[in-house]
Order: sequence, then structure tokens, then C-alpha cells
Amino acid sequence: MAAADRSATQQRLIALLGPAAQEYLERLADTDRSLSRQVRELFVLVREYGPEAVSAALAKAHAARAFGADYIANILRQQQQRREVQPPLRFKDPALNELATDPLSLAQYDAFILRSRKESRDRTASETQPTQLNLYGPPTGSDDL
Repeated sequence: MAAADRSATQQRLIALLGPAAQEYLERLADTDRSLSRQVRELFVLVREYGPEAVSAALAKAHAARAFGADYIANILRQQQQRREVQPPLRFKDPALNELATDPLSLAQYDAFILRSRKESRDRTASETQPTQLNLYGPPTGSDDL
């Protein structure tokens, strides 16, 4: 969307939120949503949460390819409602409460998956070797029938 095609309202929003807002608005314009309504709703969010918070939420929404003021509002609400850390679960059997678990290392799983993928690619590559094109006509020799 060229600067000349943007409304004054859109240009003000980009000035408030920074250059990331320009690309976000371009992607938003590609959706079936009313761009003017979405811009108005984004201004409401800027007034309520401030430009820095809206800009950060906009970046998260853009990374998730979630284009719309409602997505940004949801991100902002979630950021304000922090979850409390829950206490550990206590069992009736005290012996179970004393069990310690080793943190699971996913390195072994990653190594297995990466090795499997590499072997699969190597196998596929050897099965699909390109053939040599003979640009000079049929081969000469005893193979002529």
C-alpha cells in the first residue's frame, strides 16, 4: 500500500506504532475485514493500553499471522491477566510427595529425529539420482538393435 493510498488516520497510526504497523496494515487490508473499522479499533486500543503495548501486541499478532484488532485486544488482555503460580500437587501418601523426578532432556529425541530425517533424505537422494542427458545422439556400439 503506497503512502499516497493510506488515509490520514492510517498514517497517524503508523506514526504512533512504528514501521511494523505499516506492514501489519498491509496484511490486514488483504483480509475480508473493513480496514477503516480495524484502524478505528486499533486507535481505541492505543488510548486504552498505550502505543508501546499495542505495538508489542501487534508484533506478536503479526508473527502469528493473526490480522485484526480483536486479536491484538486479546493479546493485550492476556498480558494484563497474569496467571498465578500454582502450588505443587500434594498426594495423600507422603512417600509420593517425596519423589523427585529428573528433568527430561529432549536432546536424545532431537538427535533421533534429526538422524532419521537425514537418513531419509540420503535414501531419497540416492534413489532419485538425475540421469545424464546425451545431447549427441544415440550411443554407438553393440547396443544398436
